[in-house]
Amino acid sequence: MILLPGGTFADVFSNYQTFLALSQAFEDTGVRAYKGQAANLISEPELLQAALQIHSVEARHASMIRRMRGQKGWIPGNDPGGHPMQADAVYAGEEVTTQAGFNTANVAGTSSTAGSESFDEPLTGAQATSIASLFIMT
Repeated sequence: MILLPGGTFADVFSNYQTFLALSQAFEDTGVRAYKGQAANLISEPELLQAALQIHSVEARHASMIRRMRGQKGWIPGNDPGGHPMQADAVYAGEEVTTQAGFNTANVAGTSSTAGSESFDEPLTGAQATSIASLFIMT
């Protein structure tokens, strides 16, 4: 796979802000993609452990890139974070507040957005592939 140096991201290797924005989209997608596959690996403890280790690294990378861009270290709702690119698919569904059947927005003393900001929503393999196809070619 290679990054597309043309089209929407023609300046990805010459414009630091574009590079950071694209990096943020990749890392946020990676966090959600690894989370989405955890249930498929539950019967394979070694693979699950490796996937969860990668997931935590992706999350740290995503947080750091967001901070480098002057943002919170997490996704606020389904806000694409000022992306100058097609990032809506990366963040679709991130505003969900229900986790494991519990609506986190109903917790006393929290804002209605705290629940959605506390968790990343999983992506299916098909969703992750669809998002990645916006940014790469094989």
